[in-house]
Amino acid sequence: MALFGLLFSLPVTAQTEQPSPFVFKIEGGGLHQSESDLTDSSGGFAVDRGFISASLDYGWSFRDSIGISIGGGKSSYEFDDLTSFGGGEPWKKIEDTRVSVTWRFGFGETGSFFLIPTARIEGEEGASSGDSTTYGLLAAAAWRISESLTIGPGLGVFSRLEGSTRFFPMLAIDWDITERWNLSTGRGLAASQGPGLTLGYKLNEDWSLGISGRYEDIEFRLDDEGTAAGGVGRDQSIPLVFAARLEPGPKFNLAVFAGIELGGKLKLKDAMGDVIDESSYDPAPIFGATFEFRF
Repeated sequence: MALFGLLFSLPVTAQTEQPSPFVFKIEGGGLHQSESDLTDSSGGFAVDRGFISASLDYGWSFRDSIGISIGGGKSSYEFDDLTSFGGGEPWKKIEDTRVSVTWRFGFGETGSFFLIPTARIEGEEGASSGDSTTYGLLAAAAWRISESLTIGPGLGVFSRLEGSTRFFPMLAIDWDITERWNLSTGRGLAASQGPGLTLGYKLNEDWSLGISGRYEDIEFRLDDEGTAAGGVGRDQSIPLVFAARLEPGPKFNLAVFAGIELGGKLKLKDAMGDVIDESSYDPAPIFGATFEFRF
């Protein structure tokens, strides 16, 4: 779900020269998912999410850089009084803390390689941080085919709380279809584990519009109370959003978005990894905003 990062693009092309080799960045956002009815259980739920992160990057050339990012956020689930899923209130507030390293270097005349290892702690308030930790890696290689197109394959690998591993392919792309239209990879912020795609339209020097989509699969450790004490909660969906983005200069941007989450499903597992309950939920309206400051 946490799709604020859809509104930012993975830098698959060389960056313009910076006055300093160091770039400090603060970014974050908030999202509200309106109440959605559960289709396989009674009742429904709504979610409010927020996330903020800070990063420092060092670039020693146009195509080579390394950086570190630290961030944290919270997702507050509100299940209504009629909800039967997971005994009525399977979880409440989910905390998300993560650290990632971004490494980018050029090879050959037109190639760039990206490597992003991540460690994250995602669990309900009161859950053990050691039992809530997972690790992941995003890697991609891209080639500048022409002045308007950079493209290449990528792979995501993430561990799961129940001990398995998730693999998924991805596409790194930055394609100026025309002077105003662009198709690009979106990178994840907050709970996102992998990139989606954004089709953008540049209105003028400051404003742009975009349609973004991705697949979300989020899991988190539960506390030692409730129906699935020490178990795992899971939330899957396909969010589609329309965004308007203001970027008056290279040091600041602000975006607002609205859309819908499709194909939503909640799952509840006990501490042994056995499924206790699961339910799909109706399409849910979502809206929110993101920001980014560079120094």
